[in-house]
Amino acid sequence: MKIYSRWKDEEVKKLFDFIENGRKNNVPLIKLFSQYAHLTGRKPNSVRNYYYIELEALQEDESRTKKLGIDLSIHKKNDQKEFSDDETRELVMKILQMTSKGISVRKACLTLANGDITQMVRFQNKFRTVVVKQKELFDECLSKLQTKDTKYVSKRPDNVIAFRNNKTSLTDSDINSLFLGLVKLVKKQATEQATKNQEIEITRANNMLRKTLVSLRQKEDEIKSLQKNFKLLSKENEKLSEEIKLLRGKNAELLSSQTKMQGLKKFANRYKAKNISSN
Repeated sequence: MKIYSRWKDEEVKKLFDFIENGRKNNVPLIKLFSQYAHLTGRKPNSVRNYYYIELEALQEDESRTKKLGIDLSIHKKNDQKEFSDDETRELVMKILQMTSKGISVRKACLTLANGDITQMVRFQNKFRTVVVKQKELFDECLSKLQTKDTKYVSKRPDNVIAFRNNKTSLTDSDINSLFLGLVKLVKKQATEQATKNQEIEITRANNMLRKTLVSLRQKEDEIKSLQKNFKLLSKENEKLSEEIKLLRGKNAELLSSQTKMQGLKKFANRYKAKNISSN
Protein backbone atom coordinates (compact mmCIF):
# COMPACT_ATOMS: atom_id res chain seq x y z
CA MET A 1 0.00 0.00 0.00
CA LYS A 2 1.31 3.46 -0.95
CA ILE A 3 2.35 5.94 1.71
CA TYR A 4 0.35 9.17 1.52
CA SER A 5 -0.81 12.03 3.70
CA ARG A 6 -4.07 10.99 5.32
CA TRP A 7 -7.10 13.25 5.20
CA LYS A 8 -9.36 13.78 8.16
CA ASP A 9 -12.43 11.54 8.30
CA GLU A 10 -14.79 14.46 7.59
CA GLU A 11 -12.77 15.27 4.45
CA VAL A 12 -12.92 11.67 3.31
CA LYS A 13 -16.66 11.58 3.93
CA LYS A 14 -17.11 14.81 1.99
CA LEU A 15 -15.13 13.48 -1.00
CA PHE A 16 -16.96 10.14 -1.15
CA ASP A 17 -20.39 11.79 -0.74
CA PHE A 18 -19.54 14.13 -3.62
CA ILE A 19 -18.47 11.21 -5.82
CA GLU A 20 -21.56 9.20 -4.79
CA ASN A 21 -23.96 12.00 -5.73
CA GLY A 22 -22.20 12.47 -9.04
CA ARG A 23 -22.28 8.76 -9.90
CA LYS A 24 -26.03 8.67 -9.16
CA ASN A 25 -26.44 11.48 -11.73
CA ASN A 26 -24.30 9.58 -14.28
CA VAL A 27 -21.49 12.16 -14.16
CA PRO A 28 -18.14 10.69 -15.36
CA LEU A 29 -15.54 10.17 -12.64
CA ILE A 30 -12.95 12.29 -14.41
CA LYS A 31 -15.37 15.21 -14.42
CA LEU A 32 -16.19 14.68 -10.75
CA PHE A 33 -12.48 14.74 -9.88
CA SER A 34 -12.10 18.01 -11.76
CA GLN A 35 -15.16 19.57 -10.09
CA TYR A 36 -14.05 18.52 -6.61
CA ALA A 37 -10.55 19.82 -7.27
CA HIS A 38 -12.02 23.17 -8.27
CA LEU A 39 -14.12 23.30 -5.08
CA THR A 40 -11.24 22.42 -2.76
CA GLY A 41 -8.33 24.10 -4.55
CA ARG A 42 -6.57 20.79 -5.18
CA LYS A 43 -5.28 19.28 -8.42
CA PRO A 44 -7.59 16.86 -10.29
CA ASN A 45 -4.90 14.17 -10.49
CA SER A 46 -4.26 14.43 -6.74
CA VAL A 47 -7.99 14.04 -6.01
CA ARG A 48 -8.20 11.03 -8.33
CA ASN A 49 -5.13 9.32 -6.88
CA TYR A 50 -6.24 9.94 -3.30
CA TYR A 51 -9.75 8.67 -4.04
CA TYR A 52 -8.47 5.35 -5.36
CA ILE A 53 -5.93 4.95 -2.56
CA GLU A 54 -8.55 5.74 0.09
CA LEU A 55 -11.02 3.41 -1.62
CA GLU A 56 -8.53 0.56 -1.34
CA ALA A 57 -7.95 1.38 2.33
CA LEU A 58 -11.69 1.43 3.10
CA GLN A 59 -12.17 -1.91 1.38
CA GLU A 60 -9.68 -3.37 3.88
CA ASP A 61 -11.20 -1.60 6.94
CA GLU A 62 -14.88 -2.50 7.26
CA SER A 63 -15.30 -0.85 10.67
CA ARG A 64 -14.03 2.51 9.41
CA THR A 65 -16.24 2.22 6.34
CA LYS A 66 -19.34 1.73 8.53
CA LYS A 67 -18.23 4.55 10.83
CA LEU A 68 -18.08 6.98 7.90
CA GLY A 69 -21.33 5.63 6.41
CA ILE A 70 -19.85 5.02 2.96
CA ASP A 71 -21.54 2.60 0.58
CA LEU A 72 -18.65 0.87 -1.21
CA SER A 73 -21.03 -0.74 -3.71
CA ILE A 74 -21.24 2.66 -5.41
CA HIS A 75 -17.49 3.20 -5.25
CA LYS A 76 -15.95 0.48 -7.35
CA LYS A 77 -12.50 0.78 -8.82
CA ASN A 78 -12.39 0.04 -12.51
CA ASP A 79 -9.48 -2.31 -12.98
CA GLN A 80 -8.17 -1.75 -16.47
CA LYS A 81 -6.36 -4.40 -18.46
CA GLU A 82 -2.73 -3.64 -19.18
CA PHE A 83 -1.71 -3.01 -22.80
CA SER A 84 0.15 -5.84 -24.48
CA ASP A 85 3.18 -5.05 -26.62
CA ASP A 86 1.18 -5.56 -29.82
CA GLU A 87 -1.68 -3.39 -28.51
CA THR A 88 0.81 -0.68 -27.55
CA ARG A 89 2.44 -0.73 -31.01
CA GLU A 90 -0.94 -0.64 -32.73
CA LEU A 91 -2.11 2.27 -30.55
CA VAL A 92 1.06 4.30 -31.13
CA MET A 93 0.94 3.65 -34.90
CA LYS A 94 -2.69 4.79 -35.14
CA ILE A 95 -2.03 7.94 -33.11
CA LEU A 96 1.05 8.79 -35.20
CA GLN A 97 -0.90 8.28 -38.42
CA MET A 98 -3.60 10.69 -37.21
CA THR A 99 -1.16 13.30 -35.91
CA SER A 100 0.65 13.23 -39.27
CA LYS A 101 -2.59 14.61 -40.77
CA GLY A 102 -2.61 17.57 -38.38
CA ILE A 103 -4.83 16.00 -35.71
CA SER A 104 -3.82 16.58 -32.09
CA VAL A 105 -2.90 13.66 -29.86
CA ARG A 106 -5.84 14.36 -27.60
CA LYS A 107 -8.33 14.36 -30.46
CA ALA A 108 -6.78 11.25 -31.94
CA CYS A 109 -7.12 9.43 -28.60
CA LEU A 110 -10.72 10.63 -28.23
CA THR A 111 -11.54 9.33 -31.73
CA LEU A 112 -9.94 5.96 -31.02
CA ALA A 113 -11.89 5.79 -27.73
CA ASN A 114 -15.17 6.45 -29.56
CA GLY A 115 -15.85 9.48 -27.37
CA ASP A 116 -15.23 7.69 -24.05
CA ILE A 117 -13.33 10.24 -21.92
CA THR A 118 -11.96 7.66 -19.51
CA GLN A 119 -10.65 5.49 -22.34
CA MET A 120 -9.30 8.60 -24.11
CA VAL A 121 -7.24 9.51 -21.04
CA ARG A 122 -5.99 5.91 -20.84
CA PHE A 123 -4.87 5.96 -24.49
CA GLN A 124 -3.28 9.36 -24.10
CA ASN A 125 -1.36 8.43 -20.97
CA LYS A 126 -0.08 5.25 -22.62
CA PHE A 127 1.11 7.16 -25.69
CA ARG A 128 2.84 9.74 -23.51
CA THR A 129 4.55 6.97 -21.55
CA VAL A 130 5.87 5.43 -24.78
CA VAL A 131 7.17 8.80 -25.99
CA VAL A 132 8.96 9.58 -22.71
CA LYS A 133 10.03 6.19 -21.36
CA GLN A 134 9.95 3.75 -24.32
CA LYS A 135 11.87 5.68 -26.97
CA GLU A 136 12.99 2.50 -28.79
CA LEU A 137 9.38 1.39 -29.22
CA PHE A 138 8.38 4.87 -30.35
CA ASP A 139 11.24 5.04 -32.90
CA GLU A 140 10.27 1.54 -34.15
CA CYS A 141 6.69 2.64 -34.75
CA LEU A 142 7.85 5.87 -36.35
CA SER A 143 10.21 3.98 -38.66
CA LYS A 144 7.46 1.60 -39.79
CA LEU A 145 5.16 4.54 -40.45
CA GLN A 146 7.80 6.34 -42.51
CA THR A 147 8.34 3.22 -44.54
CA LYS A 148 4.63 2.95 -45.33
CA ASP A 149 4.08 6.66 -45.88
CA THR A 150 7.09 8.67 -47.11
CA LYS A 151 5.17 11.91 -46.62
CA TYR A 152 5.43 11.48 -42.85
CA VAL A 153 8.68 13.23 -41.91
CA SER A 154 8.01 14.40 -38.34
CA LYS A 155 10.49 13.01 -35.80
CA ARG A 156 8.05 13.36 -32.92
CA PRO A 157 4.40 14.45 -32.47
CA ASP A 158 3.71 18.16 -31.95
CA ASN A 159 1.14 17.62 -29.23
CA VAL A 160 2.07 14.99 -26.65
CA ILE A 161 1.11 16.68 -23.40
CA ALA A 162 -2.50 15.97 -22.43
CA PHE A 163 -3.35 19.34 -20.94
CA ARG A 164 -1.63 22.65 -21.54
CA ASN A 165 0.31 24.05 -18.62
CA ASN A 166 -0.81 27.50 -17.56
CA LYS A 167 1.79 30.18 -18.25
CA THR A 168 3.48 31.45 -15.13
CA SER A 169 5.10 34.47 -16.83
CA LEU A 170 4.51 36.79 -19.75
CA THR A 171 6.87 37.03 -22.70
CA ASP A 172 7.89 40.33 -24.29
CA SER A 173 5.51 39.56 -27.13
CA ASP A 174 2.66 38.99 -24.66
CA ILE A 175 3.47 42.26 -22.89
CA ASN A 176 3.61 44.18 -26.18
CA SER A 177 0.31 42.66 -27.30
CA LEU A 178 -1.24 43.49 -23.95
CA PHE A 179 0.09 47.05 -24.09
CA LEU A 180 -1.17 47.58 -27.66
CA GLY A 181 -4.52 46.16 -26.64
CA LEU A 182 -4.72 48.58 -23.71
CA VAL A 183 -3.73 51.50 -25.98
CA LYS A 184 -6.46 50.56 -28.46
CA LEU A 185 -8.95 50.24 -25.63
CA VAL A 186 -7.99 53.66 -24.21
CA LYS A 187 -8.21 55.25 -27.66
CA LYS A 188 -11.58 53.67 -28.26
CA GLN A 189 -12.91 54.86 -24.91
CA ALA A 190 -11.45 58.35 -25.50
CA THR A 191 -13.04 58.52 -28.96
CA GLU A 192 -16.38 57.34 -27.62
CA GLN A 193 -16.20 59.87 -24.77
CA ALA A 194 -15.23 62.68 -27.17
CA THR A 195 -18.13 61.75 -29.43
CA LYS A 196 -20.53 61.77 -26.48
CA ASN A 197 -19.19 65.15 -25.31
CA GLN A 198 -19.52 66.53 -28.84
CA GLU A 199 -23.10 65.28 -29.07
CA ILE A 200 -23.87 66.91 -25.71
CA GLU A 201 -22.34 70.23 -26.82
CA ILE A 202 -24.22 70.14 -30.14
CA THR A 203 -27.49 69.42 -28.33
CA ARG A 204 -26.82 72.24 -25.87
CA ALA A 205 -25.96 74.67 -28.71
CA ASN A 206 -29.09 73.67 -30.62
CA ASN A 207 -31.22 74.27 -27.54
CA MET A 208 -29.65 77.70 -26.98
CA LEU A 209 -30.13 78.60 -30.67
CA ARG A 210 -33.75 77.47 -30.51
CA LYS A 211 -34.38 79.60 -27.42
CA THR A 212 -32.64 82.59 -29.06
CA LEU A 213 -34.73 82.26 -32.22
CA VAL A 214 -37.93 82.08 -30.15
CA SER A 215 -36.85 85.17 -28.21
CA LEU A 216 -36.04 87.06 -31.44
CA ARG A 217 -39.41 86.10 -32.88
CA GLN A 218 -41.13 87.43 -29.80
CA LYS A 219 -39.11 90.69 -30.03
CA GLU A 220 -39.99 90.96 -33.71
CA ASP A 221 -43.68 90.57 -32.91
CA GLU A 222 -43.36 93.24 -30.21
CA ILE A 223 -41.64 95.63 -32.66
CA LYS A 224 -44.37 95.08 -35.25
CA SER A 225 -47.00 95.77 -32.59
CA LEU A 226 -45.20 98.98 -31.54
CA GLN A 227 -44.91 100.10 -35.18
CA LYS A 228 -48.62 99.54 -35.68
CA ASN A 229 -49.46 101.48 -32.51
CA PHE A 230 -47.08 104.25 -33.60
CA LYS A 231 -48.89 104.59 -36.91
CA LEU A 232 -52.23 104.78 -35.12
CA LEU A 233 -50.87 107.43 -32.75
CA SER A 234 -49.44 109.37 -35.69
CA LYS A 235 -52.86 109.45 -37.35
CA GLU A 236 -54.50 110.49 -34.09
CA ASN A 237 -51.88 113.23 -33.69
CA GLU A 238 -52.54 114.52 -37.20
CA LYS A 239 -56.26 114.54 -36.52
CA LEU A 240 -55.78 116.42 -33.27
CA SER A 241 -53.50 118.92 -35.01
CA GLU A 242 -56.21 119.65 -37.57
CA GLU A 243 -58.82 120.05 -34.84
CA ILE A 244 -56.50 122.44 -32.96
CA LYS A 245 -56.07 124.53 -36.11
CA LEU A 246 -59.83 124.74 -36.52
CA LEU A 247 -60.30 125.70 -32.90
CA ARG A 248 -57.62 128.34 -33.18
CA GLY A 249 -59.40 129.80 -36.24
CA LYS A 250 -62.68 129.87 -34.43
CA ASN A 251 -61.11 131.46 -31.39
CA ALA A 252 -59.57 134.15 -33.60
CA GLU A 253 -62.93 134.87 -35.16
CA LEU A 254 -64.57 135.03 -31.75
CA LEU A 255 -61.91 137.43 -30.46
CA SER A 256 -62.31 139.61 -33.50
CA SER A 257 -66.09 139.71 -33.05
CA GLN A 258 -65.73 140.53 -29.37
CA THR A 259 -63.31 143.35 -30.18
CA LYS A 260 -65.75 144.81 -32.69
CA MET A 261 -68.61 144.54 -30.23
CA GLN A 262 -66.62 146.31 -27.56
CA GLY A 263 -65.78 149.12 -30.03
CA LEU A 264 -69.41 149.50 -30.94
CA LYS A 265 -70.38 149.56 -27.29
CA LYS A 266 -67.85 152.29 -26.61
CA PHE A 267 -69.08 154.28 -29.58
CA ALA A 268 -72.68 153.80 -28.50
CA ASN A 269 -71.90 154.93 -24.99
CA ARG A 270 -70.05 157.98 -26.22
CA TYR A 271 -72.85 158.80 -28.57
CA LYS A 272 -75.43 158.39 -25.86
CA ALA A 273 -73.44 160.49 -23.45
CA LYS A 274 -73.04 163.25 -26.06
CA ASN A 275 -76.77 163.40 -26.73
CA ILE A 276 -77.53 163.62 -23.02
CA SER A 277 -75.11 166.48 -22.55
CA SER A 278 -76.59 168.32 -25.55
CA ASN A 279 -80.08 168.19 -24.19
